[in-house]
Amino acid sequence: MSVDRIEQLKSHGEVAELISAKTQSIFDQLVHKNYADCDHMFAVLLFIEWLGGVLTALLVSPTSWEGVSASAHIHVMLSIWLGMAIIILPIGLAWFYSGSMLTRQTIAVAQLLMTGLIIHLCGGRLETHFLVFGSLTFLAFYADWRVLVTATAITALDHIVRGLYLPFSVYGVTYPEPWRWVEHASWVLFADVFLIRKCVLDMREKWRTAEKQAQMELTNQIIEEQVIERTEQVKESEEKFRNLCSSVPTVIFESKADNSWEVIGLPWFQLTASPVEKAKEWWTLVIEADRKRTLDSWKVAVEEGKEWSQEFRIQTLSGVTKWIKAKAVPLTGKTDGKRKLIGTLEDVTDRKNAEDNNRRILLMNQRDDFMAMLANDLKNPIVGTNRILGLMTEGKLGKLEVEQEQILSKIVEGNNELLRMIQHIIAVYKYDRESDIQASEHASLTSLIRDCAKNFQQSADAKKVRIELDLSETSDMGIVGNCESIRVVIQNLLDNALKFMPAGGTIVLKAFRQGDLVMFKVNNTGSFIELDQRSKLFERPLTGEGEGTGYLPKVGLGLYMCRQIIDAHKGNISCESDNDGTTFTVSLPHDTSDETNFQPT
Repeated sequence: MSVDRIEQLKSHGEVAELISAKTQSIFDQLVHKNYADCDHMFAVLLFIEWLGGVLTALLVSPTSWEGVSASAHIHVMLSIWLGMAIIILPIGLAWFYSGSMLTRQTIAVAQLLMTGLIIHLCGGRLETHFLVFGSLTFLAFYADWRVLVTATAITALDHIVRGLYLPFSVYGVTYPEPWRWVEHASWVLFADVFLIRKCVLDMREKWRTAEKQAQMELTNQIIEEQVIERTEQVKESEEKFRNLCSSVPTVIFESKADNSWEVIGLPWFQLTASPVEKAKEWWTLVIEADRKRTLDSWKVAVEEGKEWSQEFRIQTLSGVTKWIKAKAVPLTGKTDGKRKLIGTLEDVTDRKNAEDNNRRILLMNQRDDFMAMLANDLKNPIVGTNRILGLMTEGKLGKLEVEQEQILSKIVEGNNELLRMIQHIIAVYKYDRESDIQASEHASLTSLIRDCAKNFQQSADAKKVRIELDLSETSDMGIVGNCESIRVVIQNLLDNALKFMPAGGTIVLKAFRQGDLVMFKVNNTGSFIELDQRSKLFERPLTGEGEGTGYLPKVGLGLYMCRQIIDAHKGNISCESDNDGTTFTVSLPHDTSDETNFQPT
């Protein structure tokens, strides 16, 4: 039934007819249930009265005597057999035909007959006559005045017949007044006046109850139909909204209580190449360098119910890195306590790339001057100084004492360290300027690691540090890129691990396949990096110092350069540290080609 139909019913007065019909139906149900309940009650009551009559007969006059011989008294036989004959039919009707008019009238007759039998068994005692009024009161529970009329007629007939033929059994005297039954009947009629009035009032109350219930049920029906219609409209609107969201390239999302998102399938898949279920843990798509910043700002926005705007990078399941611009505003109309936001995700990779290209072009001229200064003003004088120091240590400029040779060797080592720092700086700016991999070639990561470990073995032995290799020997460890750059990453990680390793420690190099990635891990025992330092390890300029004491800030670009190289190879580098040691993890895209250009030296 639609809302329009309901309005039509109201205008034509059909609602009143519906209420009247429903009221009659409910009223009939209530009355029938009352009749049935009373039938069951009288079935039990009649049985109890029969049992009470038998006990009364057995207690008052169990036997009769003729001389010296005794036999069961007639009262005992009457109480058993006549009582059973009276109650058996109404009890059967009460259980098998409860609620019918025949059952009520039969019970009314049986109830008053049992009352007359009990009065007889008690010798017509006046006190027993009160059971007549009790029976009428019980019958009034039916709220059917016709039952009272039947009961009154049976009472009057019983008093007339027994008053003529067995007056002692009803009045307790042998010669009663002729019109004494009129006195008893009059008192019964007096009680009937009030009991019938009570029956009429009970029926009116049941009708009012039925009418109220009918109105309530019809109202509920109207409300439910309106709710169903409105729900259908909401579903239709939601479906239109979802279709609209699916037709635009922008991802529309809504926050959930656990910081997850609910998104529409197609735009989300186009953006992230992942199923919509991944939106429940959307932060796992954010690259590690941007994850903490992005998630922290999101949580603050949700908790405070304010606008949220962030730009961050994600790595799709297909391995593509994208820049995302996210905006969200508080969702109005929510009162469940947990603030919700609704927002959009936009792919701004092209814009960010354009900005990066413009920035690189702007910096290239400045870096050219800087590189020229490093090459001419720093590198050349240091190289010249080392040549002179070499001549001195070789004794070509005069013989030196042992202590002097040691001092000159320390100076040469310091100069070589400066040269390495200059080379690192040159490499860092190279990767800052050139994000694309130059001179790409196929190589085996296992071979590169093994070659670098071999070169570090002598330094490790001098420091009494053990290098363990756990390398996959399968042929599926291929990568593609600039092998010399990857070698620089491995050497830097090995150099840091050895540098901060106490004597007697162990460095573990591990390489293995994981899905579409080739993984490389460097683990050293005995060093620990604080969490706040870990988050800045790959930023410029940060490294560590001090043997076995952890990574501490100072001027250095090694790990920053490693991240630049790995980013250029579309990979990822991360660090984990606890009391058992520190592990650097590098992941690179797997090369499915069997071709390998790299040959270990």
